[in-house]
Amino acid sequence: MSLYLDYFFSDGGQIVTLVTTLAVWAALTSVGGLVGGQERLREGDTLYGWAAVCLVFTALGVIFVAPFEALAWMFFIAAPIAGVILYRREGRLFSPGVAKVLLLAAPLLLLTSAKGVSEWDEFSHWVPTARFLAETHGFPWAETSSTGGAFPAYPYHWPLLSYLANRLAGGYVENAGGVLNALLLLTFSLVVVRLVLLGAGREENQSRGWSLSAAAVLASTIFNPTFAQKVALTAYADASSAVAVGLGAVLGWFMLEAQAQGDQIRARSLAWQFGLVMLVLVNIKQANPVLVVILVGGIGLAGLRDPGIRFKDLVRMLPRMVVPPLLIFGLWRYHVVTEIPGTEATLRPFADWNFHILGQIFLQMLVVASKKGVYFAIMALAVGIGVKGLIRFRGNFDRLAIIVGGAFLGYNAFLYFIFVAQFGEYDALRVASYWRYNMHLGLMSVAFGAYGLAVLWKQTLSGRPVQRAVVWLPIIVVLVAPLAFAKKVRFDLEGLKPLYQMVGANLAEVVPKGSKILILDLRGTGESGVMTKYRLGARRDELRGYLAAFHDGSADAIRQAVQSPDELTHILVHSQTAAVREVLAIDLPTRASHLLERTGDDGWRVVRSWPHK
Repeated sequence: MSLYLDYFFSDGGQIVTLVTTLAVWAALTSVGGLVGGQERLREGDTLYGWAAVCLVFTALGVIFVAPFEALAWMFFIAAPIAGVILYRREGRLFSPGVAKVLLLAAPLLLLTSAKGVSEWDEFSHWVPTARFLAETHGFPWAETSSTGGAFPAYPYHWPLLSYLANRLAGGYVENAGGVLNALLLLTFSLVVVRLVLLGAGREENQSRGWSLSAAAVLASTIFNPTFAQKVALTAYADASSAVAVGLGAVLGWFMLEAQAQGDQIRARSLAWQFGLVMLVLVNIKQANPVLVVILVGGIGLAGLRDPGIRFKDLVRMLPRMVVPPLLIFGLWRYHVVTEIPGTEATLRPFADWNFHILGQIFLQMLVVASKKGVYFAIMALAVGIGVKGLIRFRGNFDRLAIIVGGAFLGYNAFLYFIFVAQFGEYDALRVASYWRYNMHLGLMSVAFGAYGLAVLWKQTLSGRPVQRAVVWLPIIVVLVAPLAFAKKVRFDLEGLKPLYQMVGANLAEVVPKGSKILILDLRGTGESGVMTKYRLGARRDELRGYLAAFHDGSADAIRQAVQSPDELTHILVHSQTAAVREVLAIDLPTRASHLLERTGDDGWRVVRSWPHK
C-alpha cells in the first residue's frame, strides 16, 4: 500500500511545486481578466495574462535587458491588484466552474506534481532551458548562449511560466512544466463546458454542474484523442501549444458569429483576444508561426464564405488578430539574429531535400494516421462538413468545421513539407514525431467534437430524462482513472530512468572537475546520455558524448570513440555488447552500471558500480 501511495506523494518539494504553479496560474488568470476586456471569453483569461507576461518580458528583456527577477515581482504585485479591480467590476475572479474542475482533477494534479522529469526532450531542451532562466534571470545573449538546451534560440514563452514558479519558490522547481501543462489542459476544459452549453441551447451563465465539469475534464485529458501522458504531463511545449490553438479556433469562431449578428463591438473584442492568444502561440515553439497563419487563414476562409459577414468588416478585424503576434515575433527574431544566430532548427540545403522518397513519406503518414483512428476520424468529419459548408453554407456549425478542417489540412501539408525539407532520410521515412505534431491540433478536435455532440444531443435527446447512473458516470471516471492508472502516469519510474538520474547526479561528486567522460549504452535509447548531461549541471561540457543503440556499435566505432584525441579520463558503461567488452578488455558484471577511470598504462579500472534493480 505504501508503494502505491508513493505514486501520489513524494517529498516536500511536491507541495512547493503544486502551490507555486497554482499561484502562477491564478496570477495569470487575474491579470488576464483585465487585459482581455469586459466582452471577453472568460475561460481564456489565463492565456490573456500569459500574453501580457510574454510581451513585457520579451520587450523589456530584449530592448532594455531588464532583469527578469524584477519583472517577475512586478507581475506578482500586479496580480492581486488586478484581482481586486476585477472582483469589484464583475463580482468574481475566475470563470464559472473553476473550483469544480480543480477539485475533480485533484488526483491527477497530485500524481503530476509527485512525478519527476524523465523524458528525452525534457532533458535535451525544456528543463535545461528553464534552469538557465532560473540561474541567469534573462534571455541568452552572445556571451551567455550556452543554455544547456539543444536550441538556445528557441522561443522562451513556455519556460517563462516555470521561471515565475521558480521565483515564488525561491529556487529552481524542476517539475513546474508538467504541472503547468496539466493546469492549462484543465483551463481548456472550461472552454469545453461553454461549448457544450452553447450546443445544447443552454444559457451560458447557467450553473456548471459536477457531471458536466467532470466530462469536460475527461475531454481535455484522458478522453482527448491526442492525449499522451508522456507528452501532456511533462515539460514539453506541445500541450500548451494545443491549448492556444484550441482556444484560438474557438475565439475566431465566436468572432465570426458576432460579426454575422452585427455585433461589431463584441467582434472587435474577440479579435483582440484572438491576437493575445496568438501572441502566446507564436513564441511557444519555433514552428508555431505556421499554426498562427493556418488559424488566421481558416478563420478568414470561413468569414469570406459566410454571406452574413461583409468583407470590409472582416478586414477590419485583421490588425487586432495579427499585430500582437507579429510584434512579439519581430522582437524575438531581432534578438536571435543579432545575438544568438545559428542556434535553432533550420531547413536542409535544397539539394538534400527528400524528393526521392515523396511517396514513401506520404504513405507512412497514412500508416500512422490509420493507428490513431479517433482523432483522424473527427478531423475527416470536420473536413467533410467544412467542404460541404463551402459549397452550401448553412450557419454556425459550418463556420467551425471550415476553421477546424482547414487548419487540419493546412498543418498536415506543412508537416509533409518539413519531412521533405528538414528531416534526414531516416527520420523522414518513419515520419518522426508526426503523431506528436498532430497533438497541437488535438484540443481543436475536442472543441469541434464537444460542440457537435451537444448539438446532436439537443436535436435527438433533449427533454428526455437522464438516468442517475449516466449523471454520476463522468464524476466516477474522472476521480477513479488517476487511481487506476497511477503507474502509467508515473512513467518517471519506468525501467532504468531513476538509476540513470541517480548515477548522473553522483558523477558530479565522484568525478574530479575537468574530467572528460564518455557514456557507452549500446543497448539503450540514449536517454542515459541526455539525463547525465543535465544532471552534471554547470559541468555538462565534461560529457564528451555517448553511444547508444542508434549509433554505430561496431568495435571499430567504439575504439575510435574511446581512443579519440580528446583523451578521455572516464567511461560510464550502462549496457554492454560483445564489442564493448572487446574494446575495454575488462570483465564487468552485466546487470550494473560502471564508472571506469583511465589508468597510467592506458587501461581502465572500475571506480564505482551501481546495480540495476
